[in-house]
Amino acid sequence: MAELLDSGGCYNSMRFAVDGAGVNARNWRGAINTNQEFVTTEILILGVSFSGDDMNAAAGATFKIQWANNTDSPTTWNDLAATGEIKWATTSDLVNGASLNTAAWADPTNIVDCIGKSWSVKGADSQEREGGNGITADAQDDELLELHWAIALDSADSGDVYQFRVTESGGTVIGTGTGLLTVVQAGKIDGTTKDSSRGSAVGGVTVSAYLSDNAGTDPKPVGSLVAQTVSNASTGAYSLTGLAAGENYFLHFYKDDTDDLSDGSPVVTAVAV
Repeated sequence: MAELLDSGGCYNSMRFAVDGAGVNARNWRGAINTNQEFVTTEILILGVSFSGDDMNAAAGATFKIQWANNTDSPTTWNDLAATGEIKWATTSDLVNGASLNTAAWADPTNIVDCIGKSWSVKGADSQEREGGNGITADAQDDELLELHWAIALDSADSGDVYQFRVTESGGTVIGTGTGLLTVVQAGKIDGTTKDSSRGSAVGGVTVSAYLSDNAGTDPKPVGSLVAQTVSNASTGAYSLTGLAAGENYFLHFYKDDTDDLSDGSPVVTAVAV
């Protein structure tokens, strides 16, 4: 067995994705090494990459994820396990032990070039882990190795901030993620889609939620789409889930076969699920 650092390789970066894009796909939330917010009902896909240039092959190294609640004092690091505030997920888009599909890579063209090391090929041992932690993989000369873990957040403390790091076989820390994860309580918005006068219910309307800039009576959407659904075809009732309780949202309503039904809402606050 040969370790990555001892063989001349290095930790590169981490990136967060939310489960649900399907097998061999990823719904990345933000760029590599950036802070992100997830709700407790979401499954986190954590992508970690390593690279090496002119290194010796690191054969049979075992990589593990650790997590810490940065809101706690003192902060302690814990192995990802079946229990805990942060724990491994047993149901996700990942296929345990499967090779990482090209379409699922965490944006390799923009991967940070750690400590001057480059790479030319994607590592054949790049793989997925669901329902477990340790991944044993061979890191080769001049390649990018990427590993993905499925992580459940339903036991996390709402409002707390978490950080991740990766270790090698002997427990040596080889990299700590600079992007922080804030976990919040799951929220929802229920309502009924209506016509342009906002008087009569209209069904089959696409409802899209964005964070709101909270600009009084004429708010604007902020950032990317958070959640989307289509209201009941007859009653117009809808329920937007996957939101953060207590967060303010801008809702957009659109019905493609009704010219006058494209409207934005005042600020709407999600309630706890």
